[in-house]
Amino acid sequence: LAAAIREGEPNIVLTDYFTPGSRMMIHRKVRERLQQLAGFLIWDEDPYLVITADGRLVWIVDGYTTSDAHPYSRALDLGDMGRVNYMRNAVKATVDDYDGETHLYIFAPDDPIIAAYQRLFADLFRPASAMPADLRAHARYPELLFRVQAEIYRTYHMLDPQSFYNKEDLWDLARHVTSQNQGTDIVTPTYVVAALPGEDKPEFLLLLPFTPRNKDNLIGLMAARCDGDHLGEVVVLQLSKQELIFGPMQIAARINQDQNISKDLSLWNQQGSQVLRGQTLVLPVGNTFLYVDPIYIQATEARMPQLKKVVLAVGNRLIYADTYGQALGQLSSGAQQLVQQATAEAPSLASPRGGPSSGPDPRILRVRDHLRRYRELAAQGHWAEAGKELEAIEAEVR
Repeated sequence: LAAAIREGEPNIVLTDYFTPGSRMMIHRKVRERLQQLAGFLIWDEDPYLVITADGRLVWIVDGYTTSDAHPYSRALDLGDMGRVNYMRNAVKATVDDYDGETHLYIFAPDDPIIAAYQRLFADLFRPASAMPADLRAHARYPELLFRVQAEIYRTYHMLDPQSFYNKEDLWDLARHVTSQNQGTDIVTPTYVVAALPGEDKPEFLLLLPFTPRNKDNLIGLMAARCDGDHLGEVVVLQLSKQELIFGPMQIAARINQDQNISKDLSLWNQQGSQVLRGQTLVLPVGNTFLYVDPIYIQATEARMPQLKKVVLAVGNRLIYADTYGQALGQLSSGAQQLVQQATAEAPSLASPRGGPSSGPDPRILRVRDHLRRYRELAAQGHWAEAGKELEAIEAEVR
C-alpha cells in the first residue's frame, strides 16, 4: 500500500503477480543507487556498460575519495565536486543492469580514507581481487582523474627548482580546430588501442597531448594504461625541444593549406551546410606519430553530422580519403612507392661503373623483406611494428 501511494500506481496493490519474494527496486538510476549506498564517495558521471561472459549487462562506475585539507597540495575546482587537493580512484562499483545487484571493489587499498570507511562498513567493500575476471578485464583508467592529473602535470613536470619557481617551462593542453571558421577547443582525453614505444603489444590507453605555453608544437603525450597489471600506470612521453613535432593545430593548418582538401572544405561550407572538424587524434606509432583528423559535414536545418572525409598525417605526408580504412590502405601503398623508387635505382646500385651486374643489390632485397613484414604486420593490425618496418624502408631508400 505504501509503495502504491508513493508511486501513484494502484496496480501495485491489485496485481496477483507479486510473491513473498518480490522486491521493488526504488533507486534504479545507477549513480543514485550508489549514492544511497556510499554517499561519502564521489561517483563518476560517466558509468559505462559492459557485457559479461554469460551475456549479462553490468554497469561499471569509478568512485573517488577526496579531500580539501591535504597539506602542501594545489587545489582544483571540480564544479559540483567542490574544491579538492587530494583525489584517489579508490573504488570501482559494478551494478547489474537486470536486477540491480551492486558490489564495491577497493582498487587503492593504500588510500587511508577508503581504509577508514572499510573498517566502518566491513560488509560494503570487497578487495579488487574478488572482482570477476570478465568484469576486471573491462576496468579502465577514469577520464576525470586523468584530466585532473594532466592539469597538475602542466606545471609539476618541471624538476629543476629554479625553472619551477620562475615557471620557465609551463605546458598547455593541446588545442584543436572545431570548425572551418577556425573555432578551437582544448583536446579532451581519448581512449584508444595503441602500442606505447618500447612495447610489443597494442593496449587500451587514455591519451592526452601537451604543447609548450602559448605554442602549437607537440611537447609531450600523457598515456594512462588500462590493461591487466598495468591498470593505473601513467606514462609521459616527453619530446625534444630541439626538434619540431607537429601539434593538432599545426596539422589542421597543413590540412587547410592543402589545395585539394581546402577546395572541398570551402565548397561544403556553403549556405545550407557546415563543416565540422573532429578532434585530432595523436597516436604513437613506432618512433613517430600518426595524426587522425576526421571531417564532418552538417546541414544547417537538420543537424545530423555525417563523417565526410578522414585525413591521416605521417611526417610530411597527408592522406585524404573517405574512410579511415581507405586512408590506412593509402598509407600502406606509400611503402610500395618507396620500393618502386628503390627498384628504379637498382641498375646504378647493382653495377655502379656500368659493368655487368652480379645480381640484385642487397639493399633492394632488404627493402623487399621489410615490405613483406610490413604487409604481414599491417594485416594483423600491429601498426606500431608495421611503422618500424616502414621507417626501415625509408632508411634503405635514403
